[in-house]
Amino acid sequence: MLPQDAKRNTDSYSFPNGMLNSGYIAGVLRNNDPVKGICYIQQTRSENHMLPIHYDPKKSPIPREIKEWDLIMAFVHADGAVEGENRIAKLKSIRFEAPNFMHLGDRFRDDFMKKWSSAVHAAAVDSGTPKSVTELQAMPGNENDARLDSFDWKVMDLNKNASNQIRIAGFIQAKSLQRNRRHPVEGTPINDRLVVLIRQSKDSDQSIPVRWYGRNLQPLAEKLVRGMPIVVSGEFRIDVKALSLPDPDTQIAPVSKIPFIQAKDMPAPVSQDSGLIKIIPGWAAELFKSHGNGQTEKPADEDRAALFETAFVPQDGAVVQQPGT
Repeated sequence: MLPQDAKRNTDSYSFPNGMLNSGYIAGVLRNNDPVKGICYIQQTRSENHMLPIHYDPKKSPIPREIKEWDLIMAFVHADGAVEGENRIAKLKSIRFEAPNFMHLGDRFRDDFMKKWSSAVHAAAVDSGTPKSVTELQAMPGNENDARLDSFDWKVMDLNKNASNQIRIAGFIQAKSLQRNRRHPVEGTPINDRLVVLIRQSKDSDQSIPVRWYGRNLQPLAEKLVRGMPIVVSGEFRIDVKALSLPDPDTQIAPVSKIPFIQAKDMPAPVSQDSGLIKIIPGWAAELFKSHGNGQTEKPADEDRAALFETAFVPQDGAVVQQPGT
């Protein structure tokens, strides 16, 4: 649990690996398991899309006064993992709290209610609207300077999304662009999908998968090169796919679920003086060298700062341009 002084010092929890990694998730508490250290935060009526949040029951427990179906907020760090053939994102909470009047402004309420009102697939479990969400919808707004100046809103630099945001800075480990995709059932064209693995630690299997969707992501994919340091803002989401037809008795279809980060804007290259990456790790130097920047003859521990500086310069001297949407 974060002590009060740490809450006001954002560096104490926003840079777990010396790189920006900070998230904020709010919604309805579901299926808390303090033994396994996992709960779910629900932001839509569909239970297929409940967001898994891991936590340490001893260090970051859920406050006792927050019960099933109550509103809850969590400060989180993002991580990555490999499950079978899938790259997944994982969130671990460093603090839970009940929402208060410092948070419940028009921006939060409107963003959350938009998510909750999303249509639920006919073959998924619909939770309906619990009392906590009904009360939130009826609550008057509180857009005041005190709330906007509070430490948690400042660190997240929130704009349009006030209930689900992840911000990470790190190094590109790999990327995969899928073009000319078709809807699996209807066969109609659907958006390109670009998946970028953002690495923040020595173990490359912990790279965080970030996805972009758009009509033409080829220009963006070409700009994002291996070893490049970037910063990304996005949402924590679940990619749900039906595995078979609905059960004839329950009419609920079994599904697969892949947690990931969906980028909400274009990535930006990280400059040396931005403060978003505070540590120059040895594995990052190896990453630059493997990309081929003319310094492959030097050992990983030599001239690490020079390698790091090279990576901060966008190729062609240009900023990544937003592709068509």
